[in-house]
Amino acid sequence: MVARPVAEGVQRRTDNAAIRGWTAATSCTKLLVLVLVAVLIAPGAARATSHRARHRRHATRHHRSHYSTHGAPYHALLLEEADTGKILYDYNGGIQWPPASMAKMMLLLVAEEAIQSGRVHLNDPVTISANAAVTGGSRLGLLRAGEVVPLGELMKAALIRSANDAAVAVAEKVCGSTERCVALMNEQAKALGMTHTVYHTVEGLPPRPLHDVDTTNAYDLATLARALIHRTNLLQWSGMETASFEDGLVMLHNTNHLVGHFEGCDGLKTGFTIRAGFNLTATAERGNMRLIAVVLGAPNNSARFAQAARLMEWGFDNFAKVTVLKRGELLPVQVRVGTDEVMQPVAQNTVTVIVPKKDAASIKIDYAVPASQYGPLVSDQTVGHVIVRDGGEVLAECNAVCPFPVGQRPAVLNAMNGSDLNAHSATMQVEAPAR
Repeated sequence: MVARPVAEGVQRRTDNAAIRGWTAATSCTKLLVLVLVAVLIAPGAARATSHRARHRRHATRHHRSHYSTHGAPYHALLLEEADTGKILYDYNGGIQWPPASMAKMMLLLVAEEAIQSGRVHLNDPVTISANAAVTGGSRLGLLRAGEVVPLGELMKAALIRSANDAAVAVAEKVCGSTERCVALMNEQAKALGMTHTVYHTVEGLPPRPLHDVDTTNAYDLATLARALIHRTNLLQWSGMETASFEDGLVMLHNTNHLVGHFEGCDGLKTGFTIRAGFNLTATAERGNMRLIAVVLGAPNNSARFAQAARLMEWGFDNFAKVTVLKRGELLPVQVRVGTDEVMQPVAQNTVTVIVPKKDAASIKIDYAVPASQYGPLVSDQTVGHVIVRDGGEVLAECNAVCPFPVGQRPAVLNAMNGSDLNAHSATMQVEAPAR
């Protein structure tokens, strides 16, 4: 029997060769990619549980259940658009699973928020404790008790190299102890709405007498990934294929082998234990769209990268991100205010939707705005609604608002009957972005 690896960073030569081979095949023809996707994720995907309510489900009849794994040995697969949280593909997204070293994603979010609040700084010296120095699993292996290392260098090592000893040192510096850090990680998870996530460690090591196993699911990991993408600058490190630690003392090789091999990939984090199998939360950006792929329980190291690459390639090939309205954009309707003033409302916020590329040119916008109302109206006062549809599916809504103060009489909205309502619809003519 061949023993399975027990730490991140094992099998690098084999896996880099696998990714290079996959990349070469992709550059030859997209057809091969689509065939591989069809084999691994063909019709019959599991329905999402109620936990996906925090994510925007892609529910058009064209792609809702267009793929399944056909028995492929993955425990969960998820593909989301990063800005909207729109789910493009979901297989067992709600299944509970150990994140392994992907627990460090939450550790680093806690550390980043401490930095942003001014409580600690990237160049703060960290004295390595005996506890950190002897932490097992994937590690730098060169940290000695009493040694002093800048906080930023340790965070970089925990993210890129998945170094457990560095992760413990970060937790102790930022929170005072690993126990306090775990408590803050769970508080942050609750604040983000990660209702199926519980942390017992800062680094994701397997359970032992002092702690239970960390648990999460693909939905929660995508939520955490979006927080890291939008609220931190960690992609500047996770997007490095290699990085210097402590001015060249050692080179950190990224455990995410998609970085440098898959177009647009700049994160995020890998995880492995015997119980969890091979996990990955990956992200890539092409043009105006960023995708997040979560793979849980892959059978081997290279399989997690190949599957995430196929999912994201499929997403970029088949979906478009369309900005329907921009904040403050004038709407093609008019509202009479009182007896002698006319106001043209504007969109209260920018509206962006994710749609199949073949549907991008047929997005329909409905304007439910009264034709008249009494004044006065104040700036940003809601006077109606805008509804964006793809066929029978409502993709997004936003308020139609007054752009400036109008009128003198008390604000009383007219009854929205047939004669007083702007029943205006428009069909967008949008060209799907070329790749």
